Amino acid sequence: MRNSTRSLITILFSFALLFCAGSVMAFGTDQPVDVSAGAGQEKSVTVDEDVTTEKADAVKVTAEGEGSDASATVNGDVESDEGHGVVVEADKGKASAVINGDVEADEDGIEAKAKNGGTATVKVDGDVESDEDDGVEAKADGGSSVSVVIDGDLTAEETGLDLSVTGGSRIDVVVTGTVEGGEAGIITNACTPGARGKVNVTAWKIVVNKDKKGKEFVALDKSGAVNRAFEKTIKYIIRIKDTDYISLPDLEKGEYGYTAYEGDEIRVRIDIPDGYELEHAYWDDDEELELIKGDDGFWYVRIPKGGGVILSVDLDDDDDDDSGEGYRASSPNTGDREELAVWSVIMMAAMAMLIAMIRNKALNR
Repeated sequence: MRNSTRSLITILFSFALLFCAGSVMAFGTDQPVDVSAGAGQEKSVTVDEDVTTEKADAVKVTAEGEGSDASATVNGDVESDEGHGVVVEADKGKASAVINGDVEADEDGIEAKAKNGGTATVKVDGDVESDEDDGVEAKADGGSSVSVVIDGDLTAEETGLDLSVTGGSRIDVVVTGTVEGGEAGIITNACTPGARGKVNVTAWKIVVNKDKKGKEFVALDKSGAVNRAFEKTIKYIIRIKDTDYISLPDLEKGEYGYTAYEGDEIRVRIDIPDGYELEHAYWDDDEELELIKGDDGFWYVRIPKGGGVILSVDLDDDDDDDSGEGYRASSPNTGDREELAVWSVIMMAAMAMLIAMIRNKALNR
């Protein structure tokens, strides 16, 4: 009995130490993750499996008061059937969430808010999807900052990114994949009269929509008008499929690769290896939209509305002039198909000769 009591005390004491340190380790849960820190407090939670909820926000992190610091890490997917996926709120303090998986929710996939100098940060290593609302709703006020990084695609029934900045605040959003919203890719008050603050968006591609007049857009202001001034500030990531042959000599590579603005004319250098010649150079590999050849020997692409540039090349082997077909530079082994076809013909001919010889012997008997 005495040993049982001692074991129980040891377990309770261990948990008490974890809570006092502000760090709780969990190994999977089907309940919401809720982390809240008050003034001067530090709280953190780590979940090592998926988080799934039905009628609540799946992950919620709140920091309120001077010196507050709250954080959550989920090493899996996050899903909410009737709530938000991830909610991060900071009032004077710091609140952050890291999701090492996908996020899916009926309401906003991500809701990030900061005020009174607070800092709200969300990092998702996967896709984000909202089935009925916005992909990301972010608000910053009173000299605060919000940062959202999605290393994947963002899709939403309504708006991909709904961004509001006031009081000299700042919002930074990076989506390394595609941003798609049923109503709009982006809605923001940035770059409109009376707005006080800065919004920065970097993405590989933003799906282009059309307004009621048929005008194409990727961003609207809060009144529903095309926010052309903000569209010009969006940085588009340029993907390079064949990095051994393609480079961008005039651009500096940043944290998320090479970026450029809509309308920028980008110079592309293509280094052709010995024994090959260039057949095609594409800036959209899926639709096979070709680069433009300049008189200076370089190739050029103009960044289109919505971005989505991916650079690739087709190369021809100079020794196979009769084939009439090139092959993808990133898959050189596909050039062996023609040699295989030749050997197939030879084998078939040999088999035919062997059968004929056998039949002749049979007849001569």
